[in-house]
Amino acid sequence: MRRWHVLHDAWWRLATQHQTHSFSDALACRVLQMSSVPFRAAVGLRNLAYDRGWARRVVLPCPVISVGNLTVGGTGKTACVELIARKLAARGARVCVLSRGYGGFRRNYWLRGEGGELAVDGQRGASREGLADEPQLLAARLEGVPVVVGARRDRTGRQACERFQPTVLILDDGFQHRRVARQCDIVLVQARMPFGGWPLLPRGPMREPLSSLRRAQLVIITKADEAFERLGAVGDRLHALAPEAALVTAVHEPRHLVDGLTGARHDPSRLAGRRVALLSSIGDPEGFDATVRRLQAAVSWHQTLPDHYRYGPDDWDALRARVQGGAVEAVLTTEKDWVRLQPCTVNRPPLAVPLWVLSVQMKLLSGEDELDARLAAVHSRQDGGRAALPSAA
Repeated sequence: MRRWHVLHDAWWRLATQHQTHSFSDALACRVLQMSSVPFRAAVGLRNLAYDRGWARRVVLPCPVISVGNLTVGGTGKTACVELIARKLAARGARVCVLSRGYGGFRRNYWLRGEGGELAVDGQRGASREGLADEPQLLAARLEGVPVVVGARRDRTGRQACERFQPTVLILDDGFQHRRVARQCDIVLVQARMPFGGWPLLPRGPMREPLSSLRRAQLVIITKADEAFERLGAVGDRLHALAPEAALVTAVHEPRHLVDGLTGARHDPSRLAGRRVALLSSIGDPEGFDATVRRLQAAVSWHQTLPDHYRYGPDDWDALRARVQGGAVEAVLTTEKDWVRLQPCTVNRPPLAVPLWVLSVQMKLLSGEDELDARLAAVHSRQDGGRAALPSAA
């Protein structure tokens, strides 16, 4: 696992830099670039097949809203799915979320928050071993909303419709999952993304080129507070790529700190002036770091691990040893990290300092009326969206 950590960090460093700084980096990038050629061809052929109607799409019994992005993570999809689900529920919709369950090894299950507990396949108190972090977090945050997990989301979508009779399905991380027809494609773009995008996988973190944004009906510029000075230029660039899409800007706003040991909640302002250490295994560790610093905390160190990293007891022991000296006043981690880290703390000695979980939520800065109008239009459909198929191509 540690070897994978080192390889991931090395890949991410190369993937997000446009210019190499050594011969070995240049050689590695050349090999990755060669591998990107067949990847680009495969993406292009797949999209062409769906655009021309050669590949069949599955129309589910109720309207579908997809929330996705163009990169391998770090745009804040989980917070966006929560926001969309809450907005739909406020309109009276019965919402169900479809998730692939990336990062977990268990397949085909459903989750729902019930009375403050997480039910797995309808059973409270069931083992969470092998469950992915994002579906757990969504189910816990969206009390009563089923989150159905499975790689074949056309199948899980049908199962969800039969079991829960939703009026709207939210397809989490669904922009590239074109087999399922949808009535609205919402695509998240991180404000710090270069104007031309990063290179395609595996040379860079892009799943598709920026030109694919033409399929979107809504583009949300996330983490706008990390690049306010370039929002105008980013918006112009995105409008040129997706002229028919509505543009929305958003930030990830700290909501509260949760004490991992006691569950007590504190205002994020409690971080001001404190020396803290950070632990994260998410798609955008730089964004987490920037958020904590904006809360005026002094970050002593930040231990980053690959996205969806599976923590073990050894990781907890290593963290305890690192903070033992008292150089920091608290350890801070993310909600998704805590989902995976908490089981490792059972029957283990606690840290010498508090462990706080930073809870965040998506806050819209502009474009909320356009977003609400698109959601209302989707929710009003009762035909499964068959008439909307051409615009979703």
